[in-house]
Amino acid sequence: MPSLKLAVTRNLSLLPYMLPLPNFWLLVLTATCNAVQFNQVPLSVPDDWNLNASPSPNATGHLVFDTVNSCNTGRTPNTTAVCHTIVPGTIPTGTLLYHGRNDPEVPTTREWVATDSEFARLFCIEPESCWFLTLVTTRPLRVLYFDGGSATKMPDGPMDVQDLLIWGAVHPERANLDWEYERLNRLSELVSEIMLCNFTDGVEVQTFVRLEDEELSDHYAYAFIHSSAWYDHYPGDSRFHLDLSHAISLYDTALAPSLVSSRYGKPRRDHRVLGIDERDTRALLARVQALPSGSSSSNSGIDWRAMFHSIRDRYATRLEVLQSVLAEDAPPESAFVLLQTLLAPYRLHSAVARSNSSDTAWAAPVFRMCATADTLFADSEPVQATLTASERLLLAAARETSREICRTLVGMWAAGVCDSASLSSGSRLTRRWRAAVDRLMDWLGWAAWNTCRPACVFPESCYFPGVPFSMEEWNNSTPRCVRLFQPYHGIFPRHVTLYLIIEAR
Repeated sequence: MPSLKLAVTRNLSLLPYMLPLPNFWLLVLTATCNAVQFNQVPLSVPDDWNLNASPSPNATGHLVFDTVNSCNTGRTPNTTAVCHTIVPGTIPTGTLLYHGRNDPEVPTTREWVATDSEFARLFCIEPESCWFLTLVTTRPLRVLYFDGGSATKMPDGPMDVQDLLIWGAVHPERANLDWEYERLNRLSELVSEIMLCNFTDGVEVQTFVRLEDEELSDHYAYAFIHSSAWYDHYPGDSRFHLDLSHAISLYDTALAPSLVSSRYGKPRRDHRVLGIDERDTRALLARVQALPSGSSSSNSGIDWRAMFHSIRDRYATRLEVLQSVLAEDAPPESAFVLLQTLLAPYRLHSAVARSNSSDTAWAAPVFRMCATADTLFADSEPVQATLTASERLLLAAARETSREICRTLVGMWAAGVCDSASLSSGSRLTRRWRAAVDRLMDWLGWAAWNTCRPACVFPESCYFPGVPFSMEEWNNSTPRCVRLFQPYHGIFPRHVTLYLIIEAR
């Protein structure tokens, strides 16, 4: 499920626990061989430009890049990962928050709120009357954001990081409704303002009305899916302002080196925090406790979110097209033209291939210029002196990601320049390039490529199974086209719709 964004959820103490959608989050709370040596790999990129030097299998910069890039967006980017990222942020003055209940009493204790009415409405549909409370923030509210479907009450990872903050250890058996309010209370002690511990401090009642009585129907469940998809893509939910200059990532191997071996050879969905040792747990808690208590901004002035999205946007679609062009064993001429376009800003006049040689060392200046285009300014000494520890991590993640993209593309282009004869006749070169692009895209693992193919035709929508939408497919991240308007495809059998309502309560 996506990372949750909620404010005080009724199901989770930290964030809108129960659902992994970005609609809620105030309290916001993704094959081992014995011979392998698990060494800590610092997030730094070597200052050499060898096109044959692939990244370490334990490298995590690209994982930091993708998880941070997906922060504040919805279910789609967070479907295939569990929580590894914690980011402080704020909800601005004037933001509406919603709370549904079955009695006309404004809460006087810690309670949940939703950022979209479609979610809150689920809490007060039958069997009793529906009282609907709309709050508005009267000052900025501090939030703590957790990524990777962190509102999903499942024992296989989404709640691991919350467990560490609350209890200092992971407790999969507590990932259920029975522990909701205990989580809320404990998280409130950790980041009190984030949980809406007080319905009069920082918020005021805008309206509190009784809505018309209705029986349970599929319509509200599907409306909930609609609202959860509104923030699936950049810029995500703009009502929440995250401070990436103080982001914490458990893919930071300097912060949590004990997790390196536990994720070796595993797919992203199986990267858990379960198995972290006590020393790393203490380090995580210290980092969270050291988060600034007031508003904070980076002294560097760098917009890291914009930088990350710029890198992804530059390559996401064109890598997909490149993969498609190379799908058949046809001559690689078209692929080479696309490579030239991709690398046009970096193909230096002085970079000239040697005659009758397959050596691509001549392309190193092109590789370097491509790989450092987005990070050269941040790497300068004056800027380096202003960076927080989190920003240094983000810079290293951007470096590592850009480096591997450019190493792959420049290597392919240089091979085409050196072996121009194969461009019009060589299926061998096509197969080699196809393998290189497939490996790169698998390594990057960007959510932009996890979509319905062929594209859905209106009024169908691309639907991602999983909790709470489909309990039978709780670990399925393969999307498919379904009707989300009447007549429905029936992805919510009656018992699943009931589950949604019961879970919400």
